[in-house]
Amino acid sequence: MMGCGTGAIIEPQYINQLPAIRNRLHVTVKGEIGSNAKNLRREFTQSHIEGNSTTIHVGDSREGWVKSYQTLLELSSDERFTGEVEVFVDIGDVRQAGETLNGFGGVANPVKLPGLYQRCAGILNNALGRQLNSVECCLLIDEAAVTIVAGNIRRSAGMRQFTADDELAATAKDNLWQQDENGNWRIDPERDALRMANHTRVFHRKPTLEEAIAAVRKQYYSGEGAIQWAGEAVARANCDLLTTQALKKEFLQAYDQGKAKDWLQQRYPEIDASELEHRLARFGLNPCGI
Repeated sequence: MMGCGTGAIIEPQYINQLPAIRNRLHVTVKGEIGSNAKNLRREFTQSHIEGNSTTIHVGDSREGWVKSYQTLLELSSDERFTGEVEVFVDIGDVRQAGETLNGFGGVANPVKLPGLYQRCAGILNNALGRQLNSVECCLLIDEAAVTIVAGNIRRSAGMRQFTADDELAATAKDNLWQQDENGNWRIDPERDALRMANHTRVFHRKPTLEEAIAAVRKQYYSGEGAIQWAGEAVARANCDLLTTQALKKEFLQAYDQGKAKDWLQQRYPEIDASELEHRLARFGLNPCGI
């Protein structure tokens, strides 16, 4: 939402912490972009709840856009509501396309913003009664990216990392382009936003030669199918500890066996728990994709 690249590790240990989707959202966009006078525009997003109805006044700022998006996501699991929620999104405070972005450069281009809320609500509603799956999480992030890159006013580059055994994610972009009965090619509109990011399958064990070859072959034919050996990525991102090839080899063997945390604790007992977790999660900082 801030017009920059995004990285997301969408693995079960993280997305399983998300609440289940409990509220069906009915989104209505109110007003017209730029309809409110400049001197009366809200800079930051404000929301008001009354019964099973919520009004979101989108603020005319980067923070305002982000907060409105976050608010919509949170409404889907908000326990203050019972059942269906009417969501009114007021975009009257958002500056019109072509207006200057003060302090940031360029000009505004909110052409995709009104549709963002309905597209996200559709994804959330499809998960009613359960937690979001990995591809739905990816789509929600990518819908924000679609809004930002509209009109090439801002670029957005994304990296999404999934566990190697997540078949849903591994095939998420398969047959993204399809032919109709007349032979015309079209992109699947339900998955169009997935083009905003590269997908990488993360191996927390060393991938086999056959798995590596299959990934490269898929990349050759479709441009997708990147894989990552997380052990190597974590080792490179901890070169201050793994100062010799012998230490690195030992660490990789431990990682492959699922014992990397124990290995680091034994050799570097001075490292506290939070730093240790951060160091082991650094495969998100160093893609090392194949």
